[in-house]
Amino acid sequence: MFSIFKIIDLAIRALKMLILIRIVISWVAPYSRNEFTHLVHEVTEPILKPFRMLIPLGTMRMDLSPVLAYFALNLIRSLAYSLLLR
Repeated sequence: MFSIFKIIDLAIRALKMLILIRIVISWVAPYSRNEFTHLVHEVTEPILKPFRMLIPLGTMRMDLSPVLAYFALNLIRSLAYSLLLR
């Protein structure tokens, strides 16, 4: 069970890192288009899209979906820990 948790933990850490990279890219070079940014967007968009549907951007200029996704990934990690290691 520990190895299953380690795989889940590694995947969640990688997703969280990619979300942070996407945030930084959107601040530093929002119109940058290359293979790396395309990869980051392709991997993170399926995670962020449901949260964008929950909280539409509307007149607000700040996208809160990465914050919500970050919390959701932490919750999933905690649930996996509780179910697999206790």
